[in-house]
Amino acid sequence: MRGVGKSTVCSKTVALAQARDHNCGGVLTLSHPGDARDVLDVRTGHVRRMTLQPDPSDADSAVVQGRFRFDPESLTWGNETLAHATPCDLLVVDELGPLEIERGKGWQKAFDALRGNDYTLALIVVRPELLERAQRKLPPDSTTVVTVEMDNRDDLPDLLLDALERSI
Repeated sequence: MRGVGKSTVCSKTVALAQARDHNCGGVLTLSHPGDARDVLDVRTGHVRRMTLQPDPSDADSAVVQGRFRFDPESLTWGNETLAHATPCDLLVVDELGPLEIERGKGWQKAFDALRGNDYTLALIVVRPELLERAQRKLPPDSTTVVTVEMDNRDDLPDLLLDALERSI
């Protein structure tokens, strides 16, 4: 479900984990008005613009997915971030969407990090309609699905932090 707060749950969970000195790695998507998106390296705090404004001069270089035009340099940067995200206590990938699951582009290094299993807990955002296909790309029996809904989103960061700390 779009707009329910999946990225916010991720962001709050990372903040709670970092406040308790847990090592976090991965990428978070930051949304801005007008469909602008940034990508945040949760370990370093570095941010890059992920989406491009319409510009006919770069039509060949942009990675287009639906209404979004992704900056290929930012996608490369995000993949490098994911390639070096582990080992960590909390691995975050916000999000694996049609670009990754259907087209084999975007955050492909996330799948390598997840298969490497060099983390305590992984928090991966996947839309419900893509969940089954995403799970096929991950190790068997490696996932527990938590659905973010309006009535549970405020409690999820604390619950996820508890799950992380129980796993350590």
